[in-house]
Amino acid sequence: MKLVRKLILALGLFTGCATLAEAHAFLDHAEPKVGSTIKVSPSVVNIWFTEELEGAFSKIQVFDAKGTEVDQKNVKVDLTDKSLMSVSVPKLPAGTYKVVWNAVAVDTHHTTGTFTFVVTAP
Repeated sequence: MKLVRKLILALGLFTGCATLAEAHAFLDHAEPKVGSTIKVSPSVVNIWFTEELEGAFSKIQVFDAKGTEVDQKNVKVDLTDKSLMSVSVPKLPAGTYKVVWNAVAVDTHHTTGTFTFVVTAP
């Protein structure tokens, strides 16, 4: 009987830890797409995550090839889809742009990442 209880306890702990490990907000997809080449400058960079975000602690920044931040610093998490975070950008000239994101899930787990996209014409 003791062995059965220990096994049940161990299984419960393992399951609990596995659930916690899945609670990080990772990039699911983005628009413009990660690594894409687009002909027309976007007006907004949208990133969808695998978890709902805490808007007060999450952000997106967009940098040009010189490292200058070019976004309009108006990051927001969508009110109806809390896994969607966006930031506006002005009309971007042709070039390569780096997106840097920091996401804090509603359970307070923090993740970060980057990706690039290329604009071929403004």
